[in-house]
Amino acid sequence: MLTVFIEYKLDPAKRQDALILLEGMAEKLSAMGAASYSCLEGIDQPGLFVEMFEAEEVEQYEKIKAWRLADEAFCACVSGGAAKLNVWAFRAVKR
Repeated sequence: MLTVFIEYKLDPAKRQDALILLEGMAEKLSAMGAASYSCLEGIDQPGLFVEMFEAEEVEQYEKIKAWRLADEAFCACVSGGAAKLNVWAFRAVKR
């Protein structure tokens, strides 16, 4: 099981556009096999967002990552564009 984080800062002028695009994100990701989606905004840094969800396989994560980075409408709302849409996956440490 992987835990995936997507982190970015929204362009303040495009905040509402981004929030509209995020409205159906849980359903879209679920259709791609992701689970437990949530979207959080920073308290200390308003406009800084972190989305997180779980994926079963690395291939699933890579497919979702490529899809999000190719989403031109959403990336246009991110300060710095797709280059500043950070996507990371983590798995539990095996001891």
